[in-house]
Order: sequence, then C-alpha cells, then structure tokens
Amino acid sequence: MLERLRRPLAVGGLLVGAGVAAVAARESRLDPVSWRPPEPPEMTGPLAENRELTDCEHVLTTDGPEDVAFDDDGRLYTGAENGTVYRTTAPADDTTANAELEPVADTGGRPLALAFDDDDLLVCVAEVGLVSIDPEGAVTELATEAGGRDIVFADDLYVADDTVYFTDASVHSLFQDELFELQDTGRLLAYDRDTGETEVLLQGLGFANGVALGPDGESLLVTETSRYRVSRYWITGEQEGRIERFAENLVGYPDNIDRDPDGGYWVAIPSLRDPALDSLHRSPWLKRQLGKLPEAVLAQVSGDPYGLVLKLDESGEVVDSLHDPTGRVHGVTSATPHDGALYLGSLFGEHVTRYPLE
Repeated sequence: MLERLRRPLAVGGLLVGAGVAAVAARESRLDPVSWRPPEPPEMTGPLAENRELTDCEHVLTTDGPEDVAFDDDGRLYTGAENGTVYRTTAPADDTTANAELEPVADTGGRPLALAFDDDDLLVCVAEVGLVSIDPEGAVTELATEAGGRDIVFADDLYVADDTVYFTDASVHSLFQDELFELQDTGRLLAYDRDTGETEVLLQGLGFANGVALGPDGESLLVTETSRYRVSRYWITGEQEGRIERFAENLVGYPDNIDRDPDGGYWVAIPSLRDPALDSLHRSPWLKRQLGKLPEAVLAQVSGDPYGLVLKLDESGEVVDSLHDPTGRVHGVTSATPHDGALYLGSLFGEHVTRYPLE
C-alpha cells in the first residue's frame, strides 16, 4: 500500500482499450457510478498561472512527506513512505535548508496528517487509524474502527478541546479505486479523548481528505477530493448536523486544508483535473472494466507535475493561487502556515518546501 500512495491524483494519458479486451471476463472490484462533472473553471483572475512556488526552498528531503507539524521548540515533524515519523534535529525557521532529520517513531502504516495535542503527536496512519506518539516515541493506537467498519484510510485531523475530528477517506486502500468508482465512501469521524470512543459524524463523502475548523468556529470544512469540492458540516450551535457546499468545482483535486491565522484557508492541490478522467466518469461500464485490471496498473496512473495551492476566503471563494508550472514543486498535499511562511508537504515528492508569506 505504501507505494500505491506515491502517485498524483490524475489519470493522465491512460489508454484502456487493450487492457479492457484482455480482462473482459474477470470480475471487477469496482462498482462505479456515472457523473458529469462541471467544466473546470478557467485559469484566469485569481487562478491565473504564476511562478510563486518555483523557487521555494527545500526545507528537508525524505520520501513522501505528506504533512508537517511543529513542536513547542520549533522542530518540524513529518511522515515518510517507510512508515516513520521524522523530525528536524534543530528548530526550522526561514533559514532552514536541507535539514538533518532524526526518526521519532515507526507508525506501522503510512503516516499522513500530523498535529500536536499538548506534548503528544497525533497522526493519521493509512491502514492503521488514528495514533498518538508520546515524547519518548511510544506509539498508541487510539482509533482503528468506527461504526462497525475498519478505518482504512485515516487522512487528516483537527484537534479540538476534548475531541479529535479526523477523516477516513475511503474503503479502498488504493485511492485511485475511489476516484474511479465514485461511491463516496469517505467519512468524518470524532474521537472522544475522555471515553476513547470514536463516532461517525458524517458519511457519503467523496474521498474525505482535509479537515479544518470553519470560519464560525461551529463547523468543520472537509475537502472531498474525488468531487473537486469543500463541504461544511456544523458540529455545534443552532445548525448542528447541517451540511452545505463551501467551495465547488475546484480546478484540481483538493487535499489538506489549513486555516490561515490572518483569515481564509489554504487548500493544497496535488494535481490539476484531468479531462480524460472527467470524460471517463460518464461511462460506468468502462470504469468497471478498469476495475478488472490488476491494482498495480491503476497505481501507475499519473499526471503532469504541477505545483498549486489555492487561497479561499471565509465564504469559500478562490481569492489567490500559488503555482509552479515547471513542476519543481509538485504534488502539493498540505500547505501549513507557520511563523510567516507556508510549509508545503508532498505525498508524491521528496521535499518539504517553504513559501514566505511576508
């Protein structure tokens, strides 16, 4: 599964004719639905191409650093493809480049999002669940199932006072299967730190990925990668239990979402939308044939390297974007504000990069 995650979220130039003919008699592992996605927005105005990310500094190098977190001493933590959480040996600041790393813990799966809860580091680990790492590096599994279903794809988290909200992106460990099938098997979960129980708050999400506190403090924003949108779900207040669309028809596949201390949200876009995949969604039969191919084939699906981060305002409108059309910075899966800069993670690359905001 670790290698399966190291692929951008696009179909690129996938040719299926020969493969379909070769496997027509096999059973498909996919039960796809039909969808006609809206035409993607034009790359103009706030979305106009630029090279803001092209010269970003490489803060550190490791395989697939999907997300970052900082401890009270300013050290940067990230996960890697081999299942290890690493940290920088010294605080990370605006001068840090090619930082030295030291291992913190082996998570037993694929570490994705990270966030601190006092001195403990909470980590979403694909094919494990939600885990906690204490200052000595001891790993404790907090949540591995919810609602009678294993947590297959713990993806991102938001830590509140007494609850950890986190996403379970899909029932599929191969994320391309979820993108092709579109059965919306993602969930929003809540882990109660007092009772140790995990509750299913919301299901039917299209690859539930990033999660962040909403602008009113009473809701959560959840990115739905396969549906190119961000949804808003109220967890308290008069509208508790209500869901609405916060941002729709995004130009790419939204991954993690992070609140900017100065207002608005940063949304990481690992890949632009692919016209071939948008067209393919109109043909469930053809997608079902793809589900007859070996997983290793779909795991090779990739798109052109492109770096992109969107800035949304508090009403969900795109107000700015940071690009790298050269692909030097690409596959951005997180954009974490810290000390006047954005730290960009990449599940599909080898670097955490830093973009100065000031």
